[in-house]
Amino acid sequence: MSREQRRMERLRKKRRRRTILALIFILLIVIVGIPFAVSHFSTDVYQDADEFEKYADAELDKYGQFVPDGDAETEYAYDSPISYAVENGSCDDESIASYRDGVLTKLRESFSQEKTAEEAERAEKQNDDDLRPLEHAMLIRTGVFSAERGIRSLVIYRADQVEKDKEMVQEASAVYAYNFYADTGRQLLPQQIFTERYREVCAQYFSEYFPKSYKEEELGESWKDFISASENNYNKFAVTDKGVTFYFDEGTVLKSSYGVVAVGMTVSDLGGTLREKPIYRIVDPDKPMVALTYDDGPGGKAETRILDCLEKYGEVATFFYLGNRVSGDSENVKRAFDMGCQIGNHTWNHPNLSKLKEKEAVKQLTDTNAAVKEVTGDEPSVFRPSYGITSDAINKASGVPVIMWDVDTLDWKSRDAKKVFKAVKKKSSLDGSIILMHSIYDSTAEATELIVPWLREKGYQMVTVSELIKYKSGHEPQAGHVYSGF
Repeated sequence: MSREQRRMERLRKKRRRRTILALIFILLIVIVGIPFAVSHFSTDVYQDADEFEKYADAELDKYGQFVPDGDAETEYAYDSPISYAVENGSCDDESIASYRDGVLTKLRESFSQEKTAEEAERAEKQNDDDLRPLEHAMLIRTGVFSAERGIRSLVIYRADQVEKDKEMVQEASAVYAYNFYADTGRQLLPQQIFTERYREVCAQYFSEYFPKSYKEEELGESWKDFISASENNYNKFAVTDKGVTFYFDEGTVLKSSYGVVAVGMTVSDLGGTLREKPIYRIVDPDKPMVALTYDDGPGGKAETRILDCLEKYGEVATFFYLGNRVSGDSENVKRAFDMGCQIGNHTWNHPNLSKLKEKEAVKQLTDTNAAVKEVTGDEPSVFRPSYGITSDAINKASGVPVIMWDVDTLDWKSRDAKKVFKAVKKKSSLDGSIILMHSIYDSTAEATELIVPWLREKGYQMVTVSELIKYKSGHEPQAGHVYSGF
């Protein structure tokens, strides 16, 4: 072999070694790069619309306890990395369906904005504009419960899913509950569905329920705060013929891992605080308000006229009943209660409590409480001493707010409807006033038929004394405290 041939052979071998080294280098890059590319650009979760629908159906089936059984239609919206699935239960009420759709639109918009911002922030932190975004999904079930009490309850359950380690896991859950008057579709507030004591009854029930049903380590850190009688609690619920299901947000009464908690109370458990029919009115705290109060009833035909007038105009009053008259006129007592009027204790037979021994005075109150509860299912929520004569000991023994007045119509003395009406009109402003009358006089019934439309014409809302105290003082009425207008 010549020298030139040997030189050429060496060059060929050198090129071959370079080629082999280059191939090995490329192979190493591929071997190392594939896992990175897989983790960077792929996922094992749903890859298309069909896979997302199957995933969503399987997840939605887990949330059956939050909506009633029945026909349902599911809407899917697959759009990587943010997808949606909404299963709407049957709803034949157009106004409620429209309200539901409005809520869902807002939830979807806020979810999209939130998750888009999260992914942009994640890419910025990792300094990688080509970073594959994580998959997100919002899954929702909705349903409408109907109750013979004239209430329809819309419940929306939401579960947010997020990709983690190439699997979809639940990130958070939430529930939304809205109640409507079945006849009109108008939205109802809790005070229109329950009496004012319902939160106290619920607080007592759940203070026993959760410790019995769950271990201490399962309870939320501040679980007692979320079952107290605070106005912030017991506002999410659905009414059925069996009772009421209350919903507790994730991470409140139980650890976050339990998600939203749903617990039912029967009508019996609620102790008469669930109204037979919702009251059709809403108090506007920014408008003037006055409390009409009637003593010494139930007042037979005169009180029936008063109730007729209040019902005609959709207004309420507070009735302070004598215990010894309740059983003889239970229809008026029950009617007043069902209309949303407040029931008060006015002793058993109208004695001057200050002249009685302590046990006798207490019996005047407890016997009246029992008589009213026998008819309405609930005890009186306020107290007015006969003749307005009381003491600290009596106030404390009553166990409820003590109500006096700042406008005395003297209807018992004049027995004249025009004079009673004049006594009401005499005060320049009645905003915050508690007006004293008696439901046993025909003249007072006639006066009421003049007073109620006049108050409405002047822009006054007629409220219960507890509502008046709440909105004018800024806090719930306090047991044993004396109130006489604002």
